[in-house]
Parts: sequence; structure tokens; C-alpha cells
Amino acid sequence: MPGRSHILLILSLAFMGVMGVSIILPVLPRMADHFHLVGARAGWLVAAFTLPSALATPPSGILADRFGRKAILLPGLALFAAGGVGCALADDLETLLLCRAVQGLGAAPLGILYGTLAGDCCTEEERPRMMGLVGATISIATALYPLIGGTLGEFSWRLPFWFSLLALPVAGLALCVPLHRPAARPDWKSYAAESRSVILRPQAVGIFCLTFLCFCMLYGPSITYFPLLADELYQASPSRIGLVFTLASLGTAGVACNLGRLNRRFSRHTLMLAATGCYVIGQSLILLFPRCFASIWPLAIPICAGGMAQGLTFPLLTASLASLAETRNRAVVMAMNGSVLRLSQSAAPLFFGIGWTLAGWSGPYLMGLGMAAGIGLLAVRVFPRDRAGRAETSRP
Repeated sequence: MPGRSHILLILSLAFMGVMGVSIILPVLPRMADHFHLVGARAGWLVAAFTLPSALATPPSGILADRFGRKAILLPGLALFAAGGVGCALADDLETLLLCRAVQGLGAAPLGILYGTLAGDCCTEEERPRMMGLVGATISIATALYPLIGGTLGEFSWRLPFWFSLLALPVAGLALCVPLHRPAARPDWKSYAAESRSVILRPQAVGIFCLTFLCFCMLYGPSITYFPLLADELYQASPSRIGLVFTLASLGTAGVACNLGRLNRRFSRHTLMLAATGCYVIGQSLILLFPRCFASIWPLAIPICAGGMAQGLTFPLLTASLASLAETRNRAVVMAMNGSVLRLSQSAAPLFFGIGWTLAGWSGPYLMGLGMAAGIGLLAVRVFPRDRAGRAETSRP
């Protein structure tokens, strides 16, 4: 495993990487009310952050390979902090969306470099364990941020945005930690050819597709539309919505913390199918529970099931992809995956918003059942069994 300073930086970047969306989840209904956004239009408050991040992610990966990890990380942290402060001070929707876009641009390097640095610092055998720690950190962050955002949201929807200033001490840590920097200027022709060959490899394409679908499941039915469901059916306050997400994230953290052990006992084929089952259970129970319970608290169970699925899929897919690329190409390959992830974050609120518009609160979860089935079918292709009928081992 890498040294303590590298581990702390990797986990700090993972902790920061999910802040841009998670901390504002509980205040989405109040922001929508403040800016007179109705129904699916509230999804733009998420997409305004994730779409610019998706577009900036591939250039961030190329620059990180070309000039070194630190050269792209420090400006990203500065933009993230500045954009968050701008959102907190915004008085109109146009300014808010512009500052969300600036924050999204700053988040682009954060979303790829924790996986890239884990690949740089860890051997292939160590990567699942390291990515399990990353996944656990992300789970803890997604548990804490809604709780913090919901508590602060009781006073003002603006207050959660001030937490983006945490990017500044992370930048201070990055200044003190030695990171990979190319020893010589790469041959751009060979660099492009090598990167393209990895990115277009069938298994890599499959991993990109799985990343897209899995994060659509997270950022559509769960992150964007559950707060709206909770507001419509239960008139839940921001703090109650945040607490539901906090309770549910404990399942994600538990799975991710034990991923190294699970990866040794079970194949990735088996673990991905288990994740598919969790997605199906989560979507089904969300459709069922509002008809059975008058309280919002039982809905923490299906949200937790979806979180457990995410605790399996995200570290496994990231570790598999990191093992496909050499160090000199790793950032751009991880950037491609990060761009796919950000695109899914941008598309999911708008795509699942169609279901909300056509079928009301149940629409996104009916669509989620279909997408979960697609994840299972694709996972079998990307992580197949061998000819003897046994699932493949953890090696991608």
C-alpha cells in the first residue's frame, strides 16, 4: 500500500469529489421553490454542475498525463472552491447555474485523480483494497453531506455551498505530497495510439457502459428524485431527507470497507450480479413502501439497497479499469471513465425526469427496474464465466 500522505490525499480527493451534488440534495426542493422550478426542471440544478464537469474531464486527464498530476489538481481545487462560494452568493438563477458550471469544471480533476493516484501508487493486487477504502470514504461522505446539508438547509439553502472551501486545505496537502510527473515529454503520436487502444478495448468499453448505467441509477431515482418524492408524499423537511440518506449510506460504507475481502472470496462476475440484485430490490421497494407506510423512515431500506449496489460496482469497475492502463496513459483512461460518469450524472436527472412527467413519482423507479436489468445483462458480458462454467477471478 502507498504511504500515509498519499493515502490521505487519495481519500481527501474522494471525499471532496462527491460534495458538489451530495451536500445540496436535501435543499433541492427549497432551491426549486426559490427559483420557481417545477418538477423535472429541478434536475438542471444537478446537470449544471455535472455536464461541464463531464466535458472538462477528458482534457483534465490528458493534461495530468502530460504535465503531471499536481499541475491539474491544484487549479481544479481552486475553481471548485470559487464556484461554491459563487453559488452561495448568487441572487438569480442565471448566476447560480454559471457558478455551478465553474464548480463543475473544478470538480473534473477531482473525479479522476483519486482513481489515477490509486493506480499509480498501488500494485494490481492492492488496487481493489485501495478502491474499497475509496468507496468507503465516498460512502461516508455521501452519508455526512446530506446530513450537514439538511441541517444547514433548515436555515438557508445557501449555507451548504460554503463547504466547498474545504478544497483549500486539500490543496495545501497536495502541495506537500510528491506525485507522478512525466520524466520527459511524451511522443504525442504514440501516447494517442496507446491511449486509444486501451480505451477501445472491448472490456474497457463495457466498463464505461456499466459506469454510465450504474451512476444513472444513483443520480436519477436516488439522488435527484428521492428528495422530490419525499417532499411530495411526506412533506419531509431537508433535515429528514438528509438523515434518510445518511442512514442508507451506512450500507454502502459497510460493503465498500469489506470489498478487499469480498474480492478475494468471490469473482467480479458474482459481485456484479449481487449488485444487480440490490438495484432491483431497491427500486421495487421504493415503488411498494409508499403504499404501505405513512412514514418516510422505511424508505431508508431501499435507498440502502441501492447504496450497497453502488458500494460494489464503483470500486470494482474503477479497479478493473486502472489495471488496463499503464501509468503514462492511466489519467486519460480514468478521465474517459470520469467523463462517462459525469455524463450519466447529467443525463440521469433529465432522462428519469421523463418518467416523473409521464407517471408521477413512480415513473423514475419503474424506469430504474428496466435499467437494473440492463446492468445485469451487460455485467455478464463484461465479467463472464470461463469455459468450465466457473466465474472468472478478480483479474480483469
